[in-house]
Amino acid sequence: MKKSLIALLVATLPAAAFADVTIYGTLKGGIENVDNGTTKKTNVDDLGSRIGFKGSEDLGSGLKAIWQVETGFAIDGTGKANDDGSANSTSGTFANRNSFIGLQSSLGTLRLGNISNYGDSDMGLVDVWQYSSNALGLGIFTRDNTRLKNSVRYDLPAVVPGLTASLQYGAKENKAVGTTDRETSVLGLGYENSGFFGKYSYTHESKVSVANDKHQLEVGYNANNLFVGLGYKQSKGDVSSTYLSALATKQQVAAIQQVVDVAAPLVGINSSLKSTEFALTTAYTLGAFTPKFTYAQGQDIKIGGNKLDNTGYKQFVLGVDYALSKRTTVGAQYGQIKLEDTAAVLVNNGEDKIKAFGVNMVHSF
Repeated sequence: MKKSLIALLVATLPAAAFADVTIYGTLKGGIENVDNGTTKKTNVDDLGSRIGFKGSEDLGSGLKAIWQVETGFAIDGTGKANDDGSANSTSGTFANRNSFIGLQSSLGTLRLGNISNYGDSDMGLVDVWQYSSNALGLGIFTRDNTRLKNSVRYDLPAVVPGLTASLQYGAKENKAVGTTDRETSVLGLGYENSGFFGKYSYTHESKVSVANDKHQLEVGYNANNLFVGLGYKQSKGDVSSTYLSALATKQQVAAIQQVVDVAAPLVGINSSLKSTEFALTTAYTLGAFTPKFTYAQGQDIKIGGNKLDNTGYKQFVLGVDYALSKRTTVGAQYGQIKLEDTAAVLVNNGEDKIKAFGVNMVHSF
């Protein structure tokens, strides 16, 4: 009897000790066949798997201490790499995703750490896809929805039901000559009611070649098995602010920027580039099936008010998801990016199409 009682007490200790800790995560994997006009290959890819731990402590008087540690990892065993072969911080490094410590009360929520910007935490609704290749989802349109390192974020309390607002600041900790680090400020606003939603974010990044200013808006309806979302994005700054940066390597971005910096003063114009994009996504759930469609377009980039001809793109993605359960889904999709002539030369070896087909499986816990 005593041994049984001791065993029972020992068995309950971990649960008691970690009662305020939640473990969560998502496993995402897929097979993608991608043809960029020069190379055709089939990849077995991780599509953004992650695991996280979060919790809180009641400090009294309505005040809570909150924390979260979230880590991305690659289930395909390869991890991800930057263009130069170095490790990518989105995979394999502890706390490389939305991770923070902070305080929460009736006055709002204050956090510091490697924190999702408003686009990453509250937006990106028009991107309903699971993918690695940008041809199979809206990775180009949502390229700025990410985490902001060395940052502080304040979220206003929900005074009005459905209304969200946040302010975030990311410090420039690397002061070395030639660094591409930037001070970053982010404003986010959103409202949801009866299935309708509207979300807006503004991001300002301090000057490297020039300062970057980015606006993103998403509106739509998500209820009664129907999703319709419309996105608008306008960016002004250096090459890194444009959609070319989502398709080009770091070396290509640097080379394009060098040409812009040299050529713009020679013709007496500002070297800021302006890009404008639109995205439309629709989906409808029929039992376990959810057919989906996305169309996106980037208009010709402008420099100093002058249009750079044939620098736009058009994109579509068509697919369907099938829910095996509430936590497990499989999906398939086909997508294509059509680059205009100049854009194709700048980022895709002159080839004007990137085509892909993929199947995926996602499990959340």
